[in-house]
Amino acid sequence: MAREARQISAIAAAAIAPMPIPFADIWTITPVQMLMVRAIGNIYGYKLDAKTVKEMLAVVGGGMLGQQICLALFKIGLPGAGGFGGAAFVFFWTHGIGNAAELYFQSGMTATNEDLAAARKEGMNQAKMNPH
Repeated sequence: MAREARQISAIAAAAIAPMPIPFADIWTITPVQMLMVRAIGNIYGYKLDAKTVKEMLAVVGGGMLGQQICLALFKIGLPGAGGFGGAAFVFFWTHGIGNAAELYFQSGMTATNEDLAAARKEGMNQAKMNPH
């Protein structure tokens, strides 16, 4: 079920990404990612409030500011086409966040930052190799 939550969330976030306004994504994509983390937590039996989800997303997401800067560079550097390059990036990144969130909850919320970073990278690579 967590795999499906990752996939649906990654597709939804990528669909939003082509919005042509740099940094507006924080108000559109981040809520999708927050819902995904909350859903994965629920699958593993954790009931999380919005504050906890935000804190977890900061750890599991590995730098939301970095994500926003990359997206802005896509949009500023390649207006129009950059939004679609950004969509691919958001798909992979969201999938990676979901993979890290799953590890976090599987570990009983004890996974280290290094483990989460590795899981996020692995999830991104999985999404690149098999995007469906």
